[in-house]
Amino acid sequence: MDRFIPKSKSKLLYQSHTQSNYNDLMYHINEEKVLNFGNGKQQQNFPISFLDQLHNQYRLPQQQIVRQISSIPEKILDAPDIADDFYLNILEWGNNNVLSVGLQNKVYLWNASNQHIEQLLQATSNVTSVHWINDHILGIGFDDASIKIVDVCSSQTITQLYYHNERVSTMSSSFDLLSSSGRDNVIFNHDLREKNNNVVGVFQKHTQEVCGLKWNSSGTTLSSGANDNQLLLWDRRQMSLRQSCQGHCAAVKAMAWCPWLQNTLVSGGGSNDKTIKFWNADTGICFKSIDSGSQVCALQFLPRYRELISSHGFSKFQISIWNADQIQQAKLVQELQAHKSRVLHLGISPDQSMLCSAAGDETLIFWRLGTEQNNQNKQEICSSKNLFLR
Repeated sequence: MDRFIPKSKSKLLYQSHTQSNYNDLMYHINEEKVLNFGNGKQQQNFPISFLDQLHNQYRLPQQQIVRQISSIPEKILDAPDIADDFYLNILEWGNNNVLSVGLQNKVYLWNASNQHIEQLLQATSNVTSVHWINDHILGIGFDDASIKIVDVCSSQTITQLYYHNERVSTMSSSFDLLSSSGRDNVIFNHDLREKNNNVVGVFQKHTQEVCGLKWNSSGTTLSSGANDNQLLLWDRRQMSLRQSCQGHCAAVKAMAWCPWLQNTLVSGGGSNDKTIKFWNADTGICFKSIDSGSQVCALQFLPRYRELISSHGFSKFQISIWNADQIQQAKLVQELQAHKSRVLHLGISPDQSMLCSAAGDETLIFWRLGTEQNNQNKQEICSSKNLFLR
């Protein structure tokens, strides 16, 4: 497996500060006479390393100015029999730096830190969604309408949930609350601290398959998208509908909450819509819409560079990178093209240096997003009957 997926070194995340922040900091340091050579007063001797740390912490990272993303994939891996189904969510890269992938009735885990690969489980039903609840607990939805909550450290099933009547297409969690939905159009909210009847709220408003769920970072609002073209916002405290965001004219699967702008939600429409829309979640008003030219399958924010990444269907099957620093003026920066079918899933590593994309062409492609120099002369392709070849 080392041949196919090299170990990626963690990169320190730069804190985003302006030059004025830096000047203000230096001004206050001078006021406090950290280093003052005048008036014959006693000096305060700070270690050089302390000043170096201040300088490194508050300076503007020059890498952002010259950053380039290679249009050549870092790696391409076979993912045989991956479902070419727009409504499923079968890939997620967790904060524990482990990528989970569902292939038919199996779930595979790839630990990017040590490149260890394992098959977590093999079930009797096909996997229709995977979601990291925390660093060691994985939720897995199946087409028989069940959900398994699995401890990946022990590979043991903690509990199974049987509330849905149809396949479970999507899940999202916030603290101890897991929300799930799918083809039965119903959103169940499960309190994972309860062992028995753990449903603490049921949302029923969608009329067709729910294919997208996403809690915001504060855990106060859940966004849901479905094949009925609706984008709905739900209030956790009241366990009720808060906003209906009208504007898409196709299925809404792709959605992402902006990490640096509170209550800003981005969503993408299907093949009859093709737009990326930016919403004020407080008012339900769309303040920006971009015609992407193709079906929007997935959305991910890249906070390190204040960018938005989208993946698309026919006809270019592209991955688009958008500058979203000034989100009302978001514009296309670069397109990545290597897939031969619609790019259904995206996953970003915790250090934001790598992007994984999965498509109906039965491939997983890894892209380098960091500022380090890329080897643009190599393209390694793995062809096997299994997802990961030793």
